[in-house]
Order: sequence, then structure tokens, then C-alpha cells
Amino acid sequence: MRRLIAVLLTVYAFPAAADTVTQTVYEGTLGKSPIVLEVRSATVGGKTLTGGRYYYTKYRGLIPLEGRGNGLMDERPYCEDPQCPVTGTFSLKASATGLTGTWTAKGKSAAVPVTLKKVAARNVASTIAIRTVEDLSVVDTVLESPDVPVGDDPFRSRRLNQDNVYGPETVVGPIAYRTVTDKATGVHYLSLTRHPDAAAMKKVNATLDIERYFRLEGALDCLSMKGGNGQGTTGGYDETTEKVVYLTPTLMAVEDAGSTYCGGAHPNNYWVIHTYDLRQGGELDFDRVLKLFNTPAGWKDGDERSETAEYKALQAKLNPKSPWFAADVDRECLGEDVESYGGGYSFSFGAKGLVVSRTDLPHALGACMGVYYVVPYAELKSLWRPEAKAYFPNL
Repeated sequence: MRRLIAVLLTVYAFPAAADTVTQTVYEGTLGKSPIVLEVRSATVGGKTLTGGRYYYTKYRGLIPLEGRGNGLMDERPYCEDPQCPVTGTFSLKASATGLTGTWTAKGKSAAVPVTLKKVAARNVASTIAIRTVEDLSVVDTVLESPDVPVGDDPFRSRRLNQDNVYGPETVVGPIAYRTVTDKATGVHYLSLTRHPDAAAMKKVNATLDIERYFRLEGALDCLSMKGGNGQGTTGGYDETTEKVVYLTPTLMAVEDAGSTYCGGAHPNNYWVIHTYDLRQGGELDFDRVLKLFNTPAGWKDGDERSETAEYKALQAKLNPKSPWFAADVDRECLGEDVESYGGGYSFSFGAKGLVVSRTDLPHALGACMGVYYVVPYAELKSLWRPEAKAYFPNL
């Protein structure tokens, strides 16, 4: 999924570490303005490093904090310079219920009262080695392993679920879903509301929330920026769309599309069909049901796998002269430029068969994204794995 790539590259660029990060979350007021504040700390080599973030609940733009001891924390709003300037300083002391103190703007003498109540705290093994204060906030998921839902983070979940509006249910047999919309920004995505297996529904919703949170964080971050070129707006995240195009008791395919922009040379145009596994939770691993790759003994995540003979045979039939060809695209999309890009195809399932699409193409080829082939279920006999019967009882 595109929204995870940057995070995972950052996480895995560092060696595994067992440094413990303490996260404490507070709610309260800065003057008369409600805020939520997070403090992150870790003890390394006998020295305690402290950092954090906070946001005004009215705006939800993140403001980084850098601790310098004795209860002092400097705020350095995000900027494009190597060193962002200090714009204010918290001076805080622990109380019986949280923190009290003051906030002073840079260059000003008047101190604004701060009262904060502790609402959550946890210790987490960091996914990176903590060596400096900056390491405490290298990525937003520093307190999570990549497979832990954002909902487990009391700071991010408060920011991203501050005021949700829930749409009407759409019921299809034993499954039902609805749209969840952030009231302030209009950013939205889907959530299951009914499922025979409560545990599976929880896993699927955690995966659906990844997309909703990705969009909402993009909108909130863009709103907090200044400089034009989309900055200071929701960046188009509120105009993205999602549509359930296939739903059974075991699978749900959702077509996502949008064009987001918050500075840069080009907008981010995307189109993709996500297929969610309603049996296991999460996104469907197509190799569970189709013979796509050979998995040798001792194989582990990250190792390469060769394609099966059956999969190669299917790919050989994917050409514009195939009776399965379903694309309504310009001829240029069938030329060498698209093929040489090497983006390959992505799969989903639909009412008529296996849907083969092109996604994640660069800006210049964005118009070429879409469905290219629909392979009838009857043509997949040689590709089915035994587990496919659990997803398609009529096989």
C-alpha cells in the first residue's frame, strides 16, 4: 500500500532495537485553548532524552517539542530549514493529576498558564535505536511495530478520531459497512459494522483505518502548512473516493481513487482496488488462493520467490487480443512506455472473475491506471490453491 512505503523504509533503515520509549499523553488547556500534548522519553546510557508533540484541538496541526531538562520543552514548528526556530517554551511541573506550568512565546515576557491532565501512558519497545532526542520522533510509528494499529497509540487516535460522523449502514447479507467522516475536514473512509466473526471484523477495520488515517493525517498536515500550492488546504484528501465493487461473506473489494496535492511538481493521482480478507482480517494475500509463487522450505518474509508455471501461463495470455481484455484506454497505454515502467499488474476479485489492473503508475501515465483484464472464474481452474474453497464455496 502506497501510504506505508515511506514509513517502512524509514523504520527498516535502522537496526532492530529494544530501547524502551515511555509515551505519556495529556489533555488540558494552554490559556483558554484546549490542547492535547504527548511526551516521549527514553533513558540511554544513563541519560534521559525527552521530546514530544502537541496540537490545539481546534486545528490539530502538530507542533514538535524538544525537551532540555528541568521541565522545559521548546516548540519548533515544522519548517523546510535544517534547524527550525524555537517559537515558544513550556515550563512544566508534575502535579498529582498531570502537569501544570506556563507557556511563553519566543521574545515575549508574558507567560500563559498551562493545565494538563494525564489521560494515558504506556511503555513500548522502539522500532529504532534511540540515540538522540530527534530519534524519538523520526517517524510517527516510532512507538509501534508496523503491524500494530494506530488505534493503539493514545495520542494519534485522539487526533484522528476527534469528531467522527457515521453514515448509514449498507447491508449485504451478513456483512454491513458504513462511511466514517472526520467532521472538520470531510475526510472519509469505510468501516465494517456487521460480520459473523467479531475478531476478523476488528482486524479488517484496523486495516481500513490505515487508509482513513493516512488521508486524514495528510489533510491535517497540509492544512497546517503555509506557502500556497495547495498548502493551507485539505490537499484534496477530502475529495478522494472509495466504492465497494465486490462483497461476499469472505471478501470485500474497494475501489479507491483521488488526486491529492500539497506542494511539489505534480499532484498525486492514484487509483487502486484493495481486496480485504474477511476471513483472516487485513488485505488478502492472493497467493493464499492462487498459485502465484513457489515458496521453498525455509523461505521467510523478504526473500525472493519464483513465479509458478501456472502464473506464467496466465501472464502470457494477458495481451490486448485476449478475450479477457476489458480496458477502455488510449492506445498509448498499451505501448512500450507503460510496459517498460515495470509497474506490473495488481489483482482483485469481482462478480465475473479475477480483475487484473494497472496501478501506481507515474504522473505522466496516470490516465493509464484502471482495469485491463477480467479473467473468468472458469479459466482459473489450474491456479486455485486448496484454500480457495474457503473463499469461493462454489468452486
